[in-house]
Amino acid sequence: MPKKEVKDKAIETAKRNLGREIAGCRKKMSQRKLAYAVGLSPSNMKYIEDGVNAPSPEIYKKLITVLHPEERQRKKMDRLYMLIRKTPPPDVCEIMIENEEINDAVRMIEGKVLTDVQIGNVKALFTSFITNNDKGVVENG
Repeated sequence: MPKKEVKDKAIETAKRNLGREIAGCRKKMSQRKLAYAVGLSPSNMKYIEDGVNAPSPEIYKKLITVLHPEERQRKKMDRLYMLIRKTPPPDVCEIMIENEEINDAVRMIEGKVLTDVQIGNVKALFTSFITNNDKGVVENG
């Protein structure tokens, strides 16, 4: 099978899987109620849950806000979203836009895949930002 077909098949599978995750997250909430909560028609919500369509960045952000998926499920949904859209989740994009100076630091790892230890170090560093600077106060020193 040519590469493009394999890639397209992977995206189609990811859309179906993301739709299943969304449906699983809504638990007892009806599909119609979820559709209205995120600003979609019920038929568009059905297309997303059936994997025919993928949510736009705006709708994905609203789905996450309304559904509040558990961390494990959120990570899975984010991976699927990134595979489909070829971009980080909307909330991560917003963080990058709000902190545009971080782009140069992120570019330093271009072409590399971080190890689990390195990811742990990045998480620890970001956690220190929350602890030491939770109000956006500029600290000198």
